[in-house]
Amino acid sequence: MPKKPVENNSGAENARQYVKSLRDSVGGMKPFYTMLYGREPQGNEHITLNNQVIRGNYSAEFVALIVERFNLSGVTLGEFYLGD
Repeated sequence: MPKKPVENNSGAENARQYVKSLRDSVGGMKPFYTMLYGREPQGNEHITLNNQVIRGNYSAEFVALIVERFNLSGVTLGEFYLGD
């Protein structure tokens, strides 16, 4: 399996910044977690989610959840990943 690409990762960085801006727009990680999952985080769940947001290795399921919960059906993949 090829190594994770480190060149041309601007799309991943744009996606990270987009999700971080969503997190910030709702007042931080705990409200972001609650909005995504419909319940308050237990223990360190919000910290785990924050680490995932920072790493930016988003699965299709996670992106779909964000689109649904934040009503982003009008946001294109280009806007999400490329900042277009």
